[in-house]
Amino acid sequence: MNKINKLFKLGITLAILAVGIVLITKTRTFGKITVESWENIYNENNIKFYYSEENNEKIKALSNLYSISEEAKKIDDKLERAIEVSKLLKSIISYDVAEDAKGINGFDILRDKIGYSTASARDVAIIYRDFLQSVGLKARVGEFRRTNASKIKQKSYFVVEFWSEKYSKWIMIDFINDGYFDNQGFPCSAIEVLEGNINALNYTGKKDIKKFNWRDKNINISDVLYTYTIAIDNTTDMKQSNTYITYIKDVKDIVMQFKGKDIKPTIYTQNKELINKNPLDKTIDNDEKAYLVLMKKEDSSYKGSENEYILGAFQNSKILKNYYVKLNNGEFNKIREYNDITLEKGLNTIELSLDGENTISKIELNYK
Repeated sequence: MNKINKLFKLGITLAILAVGIVLITKTRTFGKITVESWENIYNENNIKFYYSEENNEKIKALSNLYSISEEAKKIDDKLERAIEVSKLLKSIISYDVAEDAKGINGFDILRDKIGYSTASARDVAIIYRDFLQSVGLKARVGEFRRTNASKIKQKSYFVVEFWSEKYSKWIMIDFINDGYFDNQGFPCSAIEVLEGNINALNYTGKKDIKKFNWRDKNINISDVLYTYTIAIDNTTDMKQSNTYITYIKDVKDIVMQFKGKDIKPTIYTQNKELINKNPLDKTIDNDEKAYLVLMKKEDSSYKGSENEYILGAFQNSKILKNYYVKLNNGEFNKIREYNDITLEKGLNTIELSLDGENTISKIELNYK
Protein backbone atom coordinates (compact mmCIF):
# COMPACT_ATOMS: atom_id res chain seq x y z
CA MET A 1 0.00 0.00 0.00
CA ASN A 2 1.55 3.35 -1.00
CA LYS A 3 2.00 6.32 1.31
CA ILE A 4 -0.93 8.29 -0.06
CA ASN A 5 -3.21 5.31 0.24
CA LYS A 6 -2.28 4.88 3.89
CA LEU A 7 -2.90 8.53 4.56
CA PHE A 8 -6.18 8.67 2.77
CA LYS A 9 -7.82 5.32 3.48
CA LEU A 10 -11.53 5.82 3.96
CA GLY A 11 -12.58 2.32 4.91
CA ILE A 12 -16.24 3.16 4.45
CA THR A 13 -19.29 1.24 3.37
CA LEU A 14 -22.06 3.26 1.79
CA ALA A 15 -25.66 2.65 0.78
CA ILE A 16 -28.50 4.40 -1.00
CA LEU A 17 -30.88 6.60 0.93
CA ALA A 18 -34.45 6.34 -0.33
CA VAL A 19 -34.16 9.75 -1.93
CA GLY A 20 -30.67 11.09 -2.65
CA ILE A 21 -30.54 14.86 -2.48
CA VAL A 22 -27.86 16.96 -4.12
CA LEU A 23 -27.82 20.41 -2.56
CA ILE A 24 -26.25 23.29 -4.44
CA THR A 25 -24.92 25.60 -1.77
CA LYS A 26 -23.68 29.12 -1.53
CA THR A 27 -21.80 29.89 1.65
CA ARG A 28 -19.11 32.06 3.14
CA THR A 29 -16.77 31.20 5.94
CA PHE A 30 -13.66 32.65 7.51
CA GLY A 31 -10.06 31.65 6.82
CA LYS A 32 -7.60 31.63 3.95
CA ILE A 33 -9.54 28.88 2.18
CA THR A 34 -13.28 29.47 2.14
CA VAL A 35 -16.08 27.39 0.71
CA GLU A 36 -18.11 29.15 -1.96
CA SER A 37 -20.16 26.18 -3.19
CA TRP A 38 -20.44 22.52 -2.14
CA GLU A 39 -22.48 20.36 -4.50
CA ASN A 40 -21.00 17.37 -2.74
CA ILE A 41 -23.15 16.70 0.35
CA TYR A 42 -23.43 12.99 1.10
CA ASN A 43 -27.06 12.26 1.96
CA GLU A 44 -26.97 8.53 1.39
CA ASN A 45 -27.24 6.16 4.25
CA ASN A 46 -24.65 3.46 4.67
CA ILE A 47 -21.18 4.20 5.91
CA LYS A 48 -19.52 1.42 7.83
CA PHE A 49 -18.31 2.58 11.23
CA TYR A 50 -15.65 0.81 13.28
CA TYR A 51 -15.44 0.23 17.05
CA SER A 52 -13.00 -1.55 19.34
CA GLU A 53 -14.01 -4.65 21.26
CA GLU A 54 -13.32 -5.47 24.91
CA ASN A 55 -10.62 -7.94 23.85
CA ASN A 56 -8.65 -5.31 21.91
CA GLU A 57 -5.07 -5.27 23.24
CA LYS A 58 -5.04 -1.54 24.06
CA ILE A 59 -8.48 -1.76 25.67
CA LYS A 60 -7.40 -4.73 27.81
CA ALA A 61 -4.19 -2.96 28.80
CA LEU A 62 -6.16 0.10 29.85
CA SER A 63 -8.58 -2.02 31.87
CA ASN A 64 -5.77 -3.96 33.56
CA LEU A 65 -3.93 -0.81 34.66
CA TYR A 66 -6.92 0.77 36.40
CA SER A 67 -9.83 -0.50 38.48
CA ILE A 68 -12.45 1.60 36.67
CA SER A 69 -13.69 -1.23 34.47
CA GLU A 70 -13.97 -3.69 37.35
CA GLU A 71 -15.95 -1.23 39.46
CA ALA A 72 -18.26 -0.06 36.66
CA LYS A 73 -19.13 -3.56 35.46
CA LYS A 74 -20.94 -4.11 38.78
CA ILE A 75 -23.65 -1.70 37.56
CA ASP A 76 -26.30 -3.32 35.35
CA ASP A 77 -27.99 -0.22 33.94
CA LYS A 78 -25.79 0.97 31.08
CA LEU A 79 -26.55 4.67 31.45
CA GLU A 80 -25.70 4.51 35.14
CA ARG A 81 -22.60 2.50 34.25
CA ALA A 82 -21.48 5.13 31.74
CA ILE A 83 -21.95 7.92 34.30
CA GLU A 84 -20.04 5.93 36.92
CA VAL A 85 -17.11 5.47 34.52
CA SER A 86 -17.11 9.24 33.96
CA LYS A 87 -16.97 9.88 37.71
CA LEU A 88 -14.26 7.29 38.34
CA LEU A 89 -12.16 8.68 35.50
CA LYS A 90 -11.73 11.95 37.44
CA SER A 91 -9.43 10.11 39.87
CA ILE A 92 -7.07 9.44 36.95
CA ILE A 93 -7.36 12.48 34.73
CA SER A 94 -9.74 15.38 34.15
CA TYR A 95 -10.32 18.14 31.64
CA ASP A 96 -8.42 21.42 31.51
CA VAL A 97 -7.23 23.68 28.73
CA ALA A 98 -4.20 21.89 27.23
CA GLU A 99 -2.57 20.91 23.96
CA ASP A 100 -3.82 17.66 22.42
CA ALA A 101 -1.56 14.64 22.88
CA LYS A 102 -0.27 12.73 19.85
CA GLY A 103 -1.95 9.50 20.90
CA ILE A 104 -5.19 8.32 19.30
CA ASN A 105 -6.30 5.89 22.01
CA GLY A 106 -6.78 6.06 25.76
CA PHE A 107 -3.85 3.84 26.69
CA ASP A 108 -1.30 5.79 24.65
CA ILE A 109 -2.63 9.18 25.76
CA LEU A 110 -2.45 8.23 29.44
CA ARG A 111 1.07 6.92 28.91
CA ASP A 112 2.02 10.28 27.39
CA LYS A 113 0.34 12.06 30.31
CA ILE A 114 2.20 10.29 33.11
CA GLY A 115 2.75 12.88 35.83
CA TYR A 116 -0.18 15.03 34.68
CA SER A 117 -3.64 15.13 36.22
CA THR A 118 -5.34 17.02 33.38
CA ALA A 119 -5.63 16.78 29.61
CA SER A 120 -7.46 18.43 26.72
CA ALA A 121 -11.14 17.78 26.10
CA ARG A 122 -10.27 15.77 23.00
CA ASP A 123 -7.85 13.56 24.94
CA VAL A 124 -10.20 12.97 27.88
CA ALA A 125 -12.98 12.13 25.42
CA ILE A 126 -10.84 9.42 23.79
CA ILE A 127 -9.78 8.01 27.17
CA TYR A 128 -13.40 7.94 28.34
CA ARG A 129 -14.53 6.31 25.08
CA ASP A 130 -12.01 3.50 25.53
CA PHE A 131 -12.99 2.92 29.15
CA LEU A 132 -16.62 2.64 28.02
CA GLN A 133 -15.55 0.08 25.43
CA SER A 134 -13.73 -1.81 28.18
CA VAL A 135 -17.05 -2.25 30.04
CA GLY A 136 -18.88 -3.60 27.02
CA LEU A 137 -20.36 -0.41 25.51
CA LYS A 138 -20.01 0.60 21.87
CA ALA A 139 -18.80 4.18 22.14
CA ARG A 140 -17.66 7.05 19.98
CA VAL A 141 -16.26 10.54 20.43
CA GLY A 142 -18.34 13.45 19.13
CA GLU A 143 -17.65 17.15 18.77
CA PHE A 144 -20.12 20.02 18.47
CA ARG A 145 -18.69 22.96 16.56
CA ARG A 146 -19.52 26.52 15.67
CA THR A 147 -17.64 26.93 12.41
CA ASN A 148 -19.23 29.77 10.47
CA ALA A 149 -17.56 32.55 12.46
CA SER A 150 -14.27 34.37 12.78
CA LYS A 151 -11.40 32.33 14.22
CA ILE A 152 -11.71 33.91 17.66
CA LYS A 153 -15.43 33.04 17.81
CA GLN A 154 -15.10 29.45 16.57
CA LYS A 155 -15.83 27.06 19.43
CA SER A 156 -16.27 23.36 20.07
CA TYR A 157 -17.45 20.99 22.80
CA PHE A 158 -16.50 17.31 23.05
CA VAL A 159 -18.90 14.63 24.19
CA VAL A 160 -19.01 10.84 24.04
CA GLU A 161 -21.95 8.67 22.97
CA PHE A 162 -22.64 5.02 23.69
CA TRP A 163 -25.14 2.73 21.97
CA SER A 164 -28.08 1.73 24.14
CA GLU A 165 -29.92 -1.47 23.25
CA LYS A 166 -32.60 -0.47 25.77
CA TYR A 167 -33.48 2.72 23.89
CA SER A 168 -32.19 1.60 20.45
CA LYS A 169 -30.24 4.81 20.05
CA TRP A 170 -27.03 6.62 20.86
CA ILE A 171 -26.98 8.34 24.26
CA MET A 172 -24.79 11.40 24.72
CA ILE A 173 -22.69 11.78 27.85
CA ASP A 174 -21.19 15.09 28.98
CA PHE A 175 -18.11 13.44 30.49
CA ILE A 176 -16.73 16.74 31.79
CA ASN A 177 -19.63 17.09 34.22
CA ASP A 178 -20.82 13.47 34.49
CA GLY A 179 -24.14 14.39 32.95
CA TYR A 180 -26.67 13.76 30.19
CA PHE A 181 -29.78 15.31 28.66
CA ASP A 182 -33.21 13.72 28.62
CA ASN A 183 -36.55 14.58 27.05
CA GLN A 184 -39.39 13.60 29.38
CA GLY A 185 -37.29 10.82 30.86
CA PHE A 186 -35.80 9.54 27.60
CA PRO A 187 -32.02 10.11 27.35
CA CYS A 188 -30.96 12.15 24.34
CA SER A 189 -28.50 11.48 21.56
CA ALA A 190 -26.16 14.22 20.35
CA ILE A 191 -28.33 14.80 17.27
CA GLU A 192 -31.41 15.20 19.47
CA VAL A 193 -29.56 17.82 21.51
CA LEU A 194 -28.36 19.53 18.32
CA GLU A 195 -31.77 19.59 16.64
CA GLY A 196 -34.03 20.02 19.67
CA ASN A 197 -35.00 22.91 21.90
CA ILE A 198 -32.27 22.63 24.49
CA ASN A 199 -34.15 24.80 26.95
CA ALA A 200 -36.95 22.23 26.97
CA LEU A 201 -34.56 19.37 27.78
CA ASN A 202 -33.72 18.26 31.30
CA TYR A 203 -30.04 18.05 32.26
CA THR A 204 -28.72 15.74 34.97
CA GLY A 205 -25.12 16.34 36.03
CA LYS A 206 -22.77 18.27 38.28
CA LYS A 207 -23.44 21.55 36.48
CA ASP A 208 -25.99 22.74 33.99
CA ILE A 209 -23.94 23.09 30.80
CA LYS A 210 -26.71 25.22 29.33
CA LYS A 211 -25.56 28.01 31.70
CA PHE A 212 -21.78 27.87 31.38
CA ASN A 213 -19.83 30.95 30.42
CA TRP A 214 -16.19 31.64 29.57
CA ARG A 215 -15.26 32.25 33.20
CA ASP A 216 -15.90 28.56 33.91
CA LYS A 217 -13.29 27.45 31.30
CA ASN A 218 -16.33 25.91 29.68
CA ILE A 219 -18.81 27.26 27.17
CA ASN A 220 -22.52 27.51 26.92
CA ILE A 221 -23.35 24.44 24.88
CA SER A 222 -25.97 26.45 23.00
CA ASP A 223 -23.08 28.38 21.44
CA VAL A 224 -21.82 25.30 19.58
CA LEU A 225 -25.00 23.56 18.45
CA TYR A 226 -24.36 24.09 14.74
CA THR A 227 -22.57 20.93 13.57
CA TYR A 228 -21.71 17.51 14.98
CA THR A 229 -18.61 15.53 13.96
CA ILE A 230 -17.79 11.87 14.53
CA ALA A 231 -14.99 9.63 13.27
CA ILE A 232 -15.75 6.74 10.95
CA ASP A 233 -13.15 4.72 12.84
CA ASN A 234 -13.41 4.71 16.65
CA THR A 235 -10.91 1.89 17.16
CA THR A 236 -7.64 2.25 19.05
CA ASP A 237 -5.44 2.35 15.93
CA MET A 238 -7.72 4.05 13.35
CA LYS A 239 -6.25 1.87 10.60
CA GLN A 240 -9.58 1.48 8.83
CA SER A 241 -10.22 5.16 8.21
CA ASN A 242 -8.91 8.64 8.95
CA THR A 243 -12.09 10.30 7.67
CA TYR A 244 -14.82 12.05 9.64
CA ILE A 245 -18.54 12.60 9.16
CA THR A 246 -19.96 16.05 9.97
CA TYR A 247 -23.69 16.60 10.29
CA ILE A 248 -24.70 20.14 9.37
CA LYS A 249 -27.95 22.02 9.87
CA ASP A 250 -26.93 24.81 7.51
CA VAL A 251 -24.70 24.69 4.43
CA LYS A 252 -22.94 27.83 5.68
CA ASP A 253 -21.22 25.63 8.26
CA ILE A 254 -19.16 23.73 5.66
CA VAL A 255 -15.50 24.70 6.14
CA MET A 256 -12.00 23.61 5.19
CA GLN A 257 -10.38 25.16 8.27
CA PHE A 258 -11.32 25.39 11.95
CA LYS A 259 -9.59 27.50 14.59
CA GLY A 260 -6.85 28.30 12.10
CA LYS A 261 -6.06 24.67 11.25
CA ASP A 262 -7.02 22.42 8.33
CA ILE A 263 -9.76 19.97 9.21
CA LYS A 264 -9.33 16.23 8.79
CA PRO A 265 -10.78 14.58 5.66
CA THR A 266 -14.49 15.17 6.12
CA ILE A 267 -17.73 13.99 4.53
CA TYR A 268 -20.57 16.45 5.10
CA THR A 269 -24.12 15.20 5.52
CA GLN A 270 -27.60 16.39 6.41
CA ASN A 271 -28.85 12.85 6.88
CA LYS A 272 -29.65 12.17 10.54
CA GLU A 273 -30.13 8.46 9.84
CA LEU A 274 -26.47 8.17 8.93
CA ILE A 275 -25.32 9.71 12.21
CA ASN A 276 -27.86 7.72 14.24
CA LYS A 277 -26.98 4.40 12.62
CA ASN A 278 -26.96 1.29 14.79
CA PRO A 279 -23.32 0.14 15.14
CA LEU A 280 -24.43 -3.43 14.45
CA ASP A 281 -26.00 -2.48 11.11
CA LYS A 282 -23.66 -3.71 8.37
CA THR A 283 -26.01 -3.00 5.46
CA ILE A 284 -24.24 -2.39 2.16
CA ASP A 285 -25.87 -0.94 -0.91
CA ASN A 286 -24.98 1.04 -4.01
CA ASP A 287 -24.63 4.80 -3.96
CA GLU A 288 -26.57 6.84 -6.47
CA LYS A 289 -23.45 8.83 -7.32
CA ALA A 290 -19.81 9.38 -6.41
CA TYR A 291 -18.42 12.11 -4.18
CA LEU A 292 -15.23 14.09 -3.77
CA VAL A 293 -13.13 14.10 -0.60
CA LEU A 294 -10.13 16.31 0.17
CA MET A 295 -7.26 15.94 2.59
CA LYS A 296 -4.53 18.43 3.44
CA LYS A 297 -1.26 17.19 1.95
CA GLU A 298 1.20 16.35 4.72
CA ASP A 299 2.80 13.40 6.45
CA SER A 300 5.48 12.76 9.06
CA SER A 301 8.28 13.82 6.71
CA TYR A 302 6.60 16.58 4.72
CA LYS A 303 4.29 19.41 5.69
CA GLY A 304 2.66 20.68 2.54
CA SER A 305 1.95 24.30 1.71
CA GLU A 306 -1.34 25.72 2.89
CA ASN A 307 -2.86 25.34 -0.59
CA GLU A 308 -1.75 21.73 -1.32
CA TYR A 309 -4.31 18.93 -1.06
CA ILE A 310 -4.80 15.30 -1.97
CA LEU A 311 -8.01 14.62 -3.89
CA GLY A 312 -9.97 11.39 -3.99
CA ALA A 313 -13.44 10.21 -4.97
CA PHE A 314 -15.54 7.52 -3.29
CA GLN A 315 -18.58 5.44 -4.09
CA ASN A 316 -19.94 2.16 -2.78
CA SER A 317 -17.63 1.80 0.21
CA LYS A 318 -14.30 2.58 -1.36
CA ILE A 319 -12.06 5.03 -3.11
CA LEU A 320 -12.65 4.89 -6.86
CA LYS A 321 -9.77 3.51 -8.90
CA ASN A 322 -10.71 5.45 -12.02
CA TYR A 323 -12.61 8.70 -12.42
CA TYR A 324 -12.27 12.12 -14.04
CA VAL A 325 -11.56 15.52 -12.52
CA LYS A 326 -11.76 18.97 -14.07
CA LEU A 327 -9.95 21.87 -12.40
CA ASN A 328 -11.22 25.37 -13.14
CA ASN A 329 -11.67 25.86 -16.91
CA GLY A 330 -9.53 22.89 -17.92
CA GLU A 331 -10.50 19.57 -19.44
CA PHE A 332 -11.54 16.42 -17.57
CA ASN A 333 -8.43 14.38 -16.76
CA LYS A 334 -8.50 10.70 -15.86
CA ILE A 335 -7.36 10.02 -12.28
CA ARG A 336 -6.30 6.73 -10.74
CA GLU A 337 -7.25 6.66 -7.04
CA TYR A 338 -5.65 9.94 -5.86
CA ASN A 339 -4.44 13.22 -7.29
CA ASP A 340 -2.38 16.07 -5.84
CA ILE A 341 -3.91 19.49 -6.39
CA THR A 342 -2.63 22.99 -5.66
CA LEU A 343 -5.18 25.72 -5.19
CA GLU A 344 -4.59 28.91 -7.13
CA LYS A 345 -5.24 32.37 -5.74
CA GLY A 346 -8.91 33.21 -6.14
CA LEU A 347 -11.76 30.88 -7.06
CA ASN A 348 -10.97 27.19 -7.61
CA THR A 349 -13.57 24.87 -9.14
CA ILE A 350 -13.21 21.09 -8.77
CA GLU A 351 -15.60 18.87 -10.74
CA LEU A 352 -16.01 15.10 -10.60
CA SER A 353 -17.16 12.89 -13.46
CA LEU A 354 -17.34 9.15 -14.01
CA ASP A 355 -17.48 9.32 -17.80
CA GLY A 356 -15.29 12.34 -18.49
CA GLU A 357 -18.25 14.36 -19.75
CA ASN A 358 -20.96 14.80 -17.12
CA THR A 359 -20.29 16.50 -13.79
CA ILE A 360 -21.82 14.69 -10.81
CA SER A 361 -20.15 16.49 -7.88
CA LYS A 362 -18.63 19.95 -7.68
CA ILE A 363 -16.75 22.07 -5.13
CA GLU A 364 -15.78 25.73 -5.32
CA LEU A 365 -13.07 27.01 -2.97
CA ASN A 366 -11.70 30.52 -2.67
CA TYR A 367 -8.00 30.72 -1.77
CA LYS A 368 -7.12 34.18 -0.49
